[in-house]
Amino acid sequence: MDNSFCSCKETLAIATVPIQQWCEPYPWETALYEGTIFPSINLLFFKAPLSTEPSKSSCKKSEKETLLDQIYAISFAVNDLTLYLDTHPDCLNGTKLFYQLIKKRVDLLTEFSDKYEPLTQFSMGIEPYDTSIYNWSEGPMPWEGGNL
Repeated sequence: MDNSFCSCKETLAIATVPIQQWCEPYPWETALYEGTIFPSINLLFFKAPLSTEPSKSSCKKSEKETLLDQIYAISFAVNDLTLYLDTHPDCLNGTKLFYQLIKKRVDLLTEFSDKYEPLTQFSMGIEPYDTSIYNWSEGPMPWEGGNL
């Protein structure tokens, strides 16, 4: 072995990483809190208290806040599942769940848009839509307390 490019005398470790296997995912709200939808890869090497831990307070959320929480949880699950499917494109369980979550996310975005304001530009293109108006600016902007 030629060590002319390295001044260290130690032999470096070679890591092996097992391929992740499919497992039943967490409930979506739990997944958002845990940082993964997959319990099998949720290895607690170090767990610091999180300020995002689901609150057990008696404070009742508004319908709008509850709907936003659902959108956040489903959106996180779609993103995490996308990462899984990038390395497991032939996983039928993952693919089926991906399309179910996409439909659920579209349904939640549509509901939010109908009741309040468009949350994303994509929300404006969900039928039925009115092509005679541009309503992206409806609702409060982020600096006004909006949720964009």
